[in-house]
Amino acid sequence: MAPLEKVIVVYGSTGTQGYAVASSLLKSQHNFIVRALTRNPNSEKAQNLAKMGAQVVKADGFSDEEMNAALAGSWGFWLNTHHHDQAVLTPGGPTDEDLGRRLVNIAANQGVKVFIYSTCDSPEKISNGKTPVPGMDATHRVEMYARQFKEFDAVIGAFPGWYFENHITPAYAQAFGGFPMFPDEEGIYTFTSPVLNVGGEGKVQTISVADDFGEMVHGMFLDPLRWKNQTIQCLSDSFSYEEMVTVFKEVTGKPARYIPMASCEDFPTQGSSVLKELQDVFRWTQYTGGLFFGQTDDFQTCQHLKDEARRDKGLKPQPVASLKSYFAFHYGGKTF
Repeated sequence: MAPLEKVIVVYGSTGTQGYAVASSLLKSQHNFIVRALTRNPNSEKAQNLAKMGAQVVKADGFSDEEMNAALAGSWGFWLNTHHHDQAVLTPGGPTDEDLGRRLVNIAANQGVKVFIYSTCDSPEKISNGKTPVPGMDATHRVEMYARQFKEFDAVIGAFPGWYFENHITPAYAQAFGGFPMFPDEEGIYTFTSPVLNVGGEGKVQTISVADDFGEMVHGMFLDPLRWKNQTIQCLSDSFSYEEMVTVFKEVTGKPARYIPMASCEDFPTQGSSVLKELQDVFRWTQYTGGLFFGQTDDFQTCQHLKDEARRDKGLKPQPVASLKSYFAFHYGGKTF
């Protein structure tokens, strides 16, 4: 007898994380049915998911009727909410944390068994209130809230590092001096930021969402009881800012440099909630000695999850992405 089909609902399926998760699950040989939720089923990404075999469903997280219908009969639920999404969250209205708790309630009531949430550990909790990062702390509270529900067989937190994708995003590059997309007035690709660790440079725990994150979450769905009640760090590579610009120079042959800022206060937030949060993140990593996750890197778990997903898709094993391979693909025209 063939194994029963399991419906996995992917919330925000056209976002960076959701698209990677849905795309990987759609290639599974595990009888998963992917129900891809989006506010715009006519978008290019939504149509791509439909072509790959997803059930594309229009759903608004603040609509009980739409979310109950979307989650009906589902076994798994992938959730990533975005606390800077001005299209969803309005000043004075429900917060991202409110939305997360609301969706946890609906999922539990609909009988979802496996809930995997894009989350963070709590800087406020770990630092005893010294270096809070409101957005990270809020997602952690939602994860802890979900763990209280006995309706779930497993609640798993997927904690992504800094995105490799930031380095192919113009707005992000401009916020950090232009590197690696825009040379400065001297013709040098300059990265400028506060240091990650006051006592030393520290490392940047980074994830290629498209290459690795989707497969890591896919791996969690394959063996959810193993990862139950864990917050799993998801990373591809770890490097210092000096190493980052050195690799860029090696791969491209272009001049590059890192200029550290004297203080977190020097980081230009320009009234942006996203950049203000990044300023808070730098304070957090300085408190932890450069550890974004608040603990040492766990590449072994990340590689294991990726390996399991690729095995499920009938693909050969592949190492997690490296900084050199990422820059070579996007900027160097060669692979390593």
